[in-house]
Amino acid sequence: MTEKAKVLIFDDDPDSLSSIAAALRRDGYEVHPFADPKEGLAVLASRGGDVVLTDLKMPGITGLEVVRRVVRENPGIPVVVVTAFGTVESAVEAVRAGASDYLLKPVGIPQLRAAVFKAAKERSKNVELEKKDREIRRLREERDRKRGVGRIIADSRKMEEVIRKIHMVAQTRMNVLILGESGTGKELVARAIHDQSPRGEMPFLPINCAAITESLLESELFGHEKGAFTGAVATRQGLMEIAEGGTLFLDEVGEMSLSLQVKLLRAIEQKEIIRVGGSEVIRVDVRIIAATNQDLKAKVAGKTFREDLFYRLNVFNISVPPLRERREDIPKLAGHFLSEIAGENQITPKRLSAGVRIALIAYRWPGNVRELRNAMETASLVAKGETIEWGDLPQEILENILPPSPSGPIPLPSPRTLEEIEREAVVAALLKTDGNRTQAAKMLGIGLRTLQRKVKEYGIS
Repeated sequence: MTEKAKVLIFDDDPDSLSSIAAALRRDGYEVHPFADPKEGLAVLASRGGDVVLTDLKMPGITGLEVVRRVVRENPGIPVVVVTAFGTVESAVEAVRAGASDYLLKPVGIPQLRAAVFKAAKERSKNVELEKKDREIRRLREERDRKRGVGRIIADSRKMEEVIRKIHMVAQTRMNVLILGESGTGKELVARAIHDQSPRGEMPFLPINCAAITESLLESELFGHEKGAFTGAVATRQGLMEIAEGGTLFLDEVGEMSLSLQVKLLRAIEQKEIIRVGGSEVIRVDVRIIAATNQDLKAKVAGKTFREDLFYRLNVFNISVPPLRERREDIPKLAGHFLSEIAGENQITPKRLSAGVRIALIAYRWPGNVRELRNAMETASLVAKGETIEWGDLPQEILENILPPSPSGPIPLPSPRTLEEIEREAVVAALLKTDGNRTQAAKMLGIGLRTLQRKVKEYGIS
């Protein structure tokens, strides 16, 4: 690095400029002398450099200003200042501003060589550190793409808001309540919060509160002592102990019994648990992220969910929209699932035909993202070629999109908002006309320009 370093010299004295440049060239440096420091700074900005050597007293722009600009605009490039005997104080000021060294005039060749060599060596270290920093950032970005927010496939504004909230809450210690219909990806959001948090390297443990009986759920959460109940042949830690320092994800928390809610509330408030059949108080440090597809406020009003627990869980909430409210994400999600399925089954990824893409956008997706993935898995298996066509989609999807006959009415399942009715009417008309916008406009009784505006407005591909 020191032999190949690019040195820019700023000096309005032509004799000093030429002698310094000649000495450094003999040492193998790539030297660029400038009598006008403004010209030199422009070259530095456009072509870069490794070391700047500048006189302190120059007309137009001083060496002190050169130091400040290089430090501000090109951090990591060392600046060596040259000054006369009478301006040592200015040299010290330049060093305080960020100069790496200074030389006194007349400059001795040995001192010049030593100062530039030292600066070039410093630059070499800075370059290596920058490379390491870039590599660390690259590895972190790659990790984030594979886990956390990077795994959430989204183009829609509603999902951008979800991602914004994930970033907002991840670095805090707050408990989070995730709301959304079944199959919308609530666990994926919870994992993203965990992965982006300071707890990201610690355990993330999910448990479905609706899938386990009350007695077993208590044991799973808090653990049990040997002999606590029939079959408890050994002492066992619960998930709240195992997740120490990490995150516990309580899916479908609305299904938890009132008696168990009391024990969960105590664990959250006191940060301690007692195993089933035990008496020892065990301290725990666990972040709680809960999720539900139910209206917990209504359950609180109906006395089936504790109000105090609701407020403990609902410190910060994130609503995950159903797939029918984020239709612009459907093609991207479908493509992601097709690639994922191909990798799992070691086959060539299938493509979606234009008609199928429109069909997927038009369908209501009551099962949300989970149903879309299942549909892509079925279609990948059924499709004979490399492209998924109409007949490869599950029958339930086809029956809820296609009109009963070529001359039949455009199907408009209800209930719908006016916007949904209009959008799906446009989609259905395009389906019936194989994407011919002129014919679709006639069928809908609107002008072509109006149709084109609606296609753009609703994000119909």
